[in-house]
Amino acid sequence: MGAPARSEGRSLQARLGERRAFDLPVTLLTLPDRSAVAYAESAQQGRLERDTRFVQPLLTAYHHLQVEAASQVASMTVINELRKGIL
Repeated sequence: MGAPARSEGRSLQARLGERRAFDLPVTLLTLPDRSAVAYAESAQQGRLERDTRFVQPLLTAYHHLQVEAASQVASMTVINELRKGIL
């Protein structure tokens, strides 16, 4: 038997983070010389990366996330709807 169809009626909470691009908090910086730097932090350590082999995939993931992100108005609507269920 095949896998069950995904429910279109999933709650807002189930959809949040669906396209999460990063597993850790990441700060991406473009320096005045146009070089890119990434800083990722976990509970145990922080890591500063300057090597473009590691920074470029993070920049690409960030740009994909920007393209897929909801507008500010849509994001606020989702947040307000979630807050109604919590408060």
